[in-house]
Amino acid sequence: MATQNKLFIQIDDERIELTGVDKEAFIADKKLIADANALLKTKYEAKKQARINAITKLGQASGLTETEIEAILNG
Repeated sequence: MATQNKLFIQIDDERIELTGVDKEAFIADKKLIADANALLKTKYEAKKQARINAITKLGQASGLTETEIEAILNG
């Protein structure tokens, strides 16, 4: 026998069970938000790595020590 998961939301003191189209829309919206957040995180990490690479290259080209480069990256 299959079981269905119930989905409730709370607005102020009122607890509401979502069913049917409302439940499907809520789940789809949560998935969209999660996907958007994952994309933002991926873009952030790529930008962060590009910044690290650029600072490291500039630091090495200008004769900075590893300690000085680390200070710039973590500063």
